[in-house]
Amino acid sequence: MAHDGHDLLDLLKFELKFLEDGGYGRSPHTSWRRELVFEDSPTCLNFSDPVRSHPCTECLLMRLVPSELRNQVSPCRLIPLTDKGETIDYFYRCGTQLELEEALASWLRKQIRCIEEQHESAREAKQSSSTSNGLDRLRQQQWLAFAGNLYSLATLHCESHNYAVAHALYEHAFAAATRVAALGDNGRSLVTRIRKDQKAVSEILYGGERGLEQAPSEELEKVGQ
Repeated sequence: MAHDGHDLLDLLKFELKFLEDGGYGRSPHTSWRRELVFEDSPTCLNFSDPVRSHPCTECLLMRLVPSELRNQVSPCRLIPLTDKGETIDYFYRCGTQLELEEALASWLRKQIRCIEEQHESAREAKQSSSTSNGLDRLRQQQWLAFAGNLYSLATLHCESHNYAVAHALYEHAFAAATRVAALGDNGRSLVTRIRKDQKAVSEILYGGERGLEQAPSEELEKVGQ
């Protein structure tokens, strides 16, 4: 199951169902000995494979084995099932089959609940992120509209030959538009148009053309704020 790409939660849920259905009772698969937890489960990569072709490191259960014990033979036997640190191997040596299955069932339910809570938290975080991204996009759209309005106002001043005011407004429009250029063609197109018209106004302002109407200083101060 792990080899086929099922995640750890699916594996643990299967193991719990397998246990509850008596899967670790005597089986024709291993009629000469007791069933081994995990190792005699269909989830094991080496199920019915006497040569154990797959290394245990490929198994999802390795995440639950203490890191310092992962290089041991049959590391899944060393997974702590209880708060006391009692492992599957401990129950093989010192416990009964009933004690092992009770501890295993309790551990599986705890792990399943923990992972499900983690998944739920991740989903909530993702939803929150999506909402945040949506709000960011709304703010970007608002900035794009703001830049467009400044551009239109600058153009009106330019048509009225108020070039100094137009130049300042183009500057503000350009600053606003560059913040949302990543939105797509609309943002990039607006940036291009603003820069082109601002350049034309700059040539008029600083190119020595006579007869320009100077904007009132009060209006310029408002634009610069």
